[in-house]
Amino acid sequence: MRYERKYKLDNVHPAIFEQAVRLHPACFRPLFSPRWINNLYFDTPDFSAFHDNTAGVSQRVKHRLRWYGRPFEVINGPALETKVKENLLGRKESFPLPEGQYSAGKLDGLLEQARRHLGYGPELQPVLFNSYYRSYWATPTGRFRITIDSELQFGAYRKQEGQLLPYRLPAVILELKYEQEDEGESDFIMQHLPFRPTKSSKYVIGVEMCYGVMP
Repeated sequence: MRYERKYKLDNVHPAIFEQAVRLHPACFRPLFSPRWINNLYFDTPDFSAFHDNTAGVSQRVKHRLRWYGRPFEVINGPALETKVKENLLGRKESFPLPEGQYSAGKLDGLLEQARRHLGYGPELQPVLFNSYYRSYWATPTGRFRITIDSELQFGAYRKQEGQLLPYRLPAVILELKYEQEDEGESDFIMQHLPFRPTKSSKYVIGVEMCYGVMP
């Protein structure tokens, strides 16, 4: 399992984060080309995954569809992902779905396959679209990685065609990721990041933007 330390700055350009990463004494360098990441998150009708996160439940699970690239409305090669969180540690399980091109506004067949794979019925519902532009960085050994996410966009899930991502978040989120066995060396990495760690779940942010304060 791995740690994911998050840092969020509002109303800044991603270059602020990128400069700090480039100047870091651990010698972070670009890992590969930036790309658009797109997600469709699942939850129950009473938003149990959302409430588990905001309540700080130590063991929780989150499910999503993920695909890459633009335009957002066209889904190529989607993968079903499950994120498992145990206190500060987490892991991700990924399951490829049938190859093909899908429309983000017409996903009934794909959603049914996702439910069957996860062992759920209609109680697991698509609730939130999310998209952002991500750059990737790593130390020479690859043991510490950083992602920088900008141009964050959100929208409540809906079947019909139309604007799927009406909300924008003027913020940038940096995530520092490393395996549990490297925790002993993480202080050096974090001490040279001139930012304050924050709790920045994109799913929680998106639900609050699109649905308001949840009961």
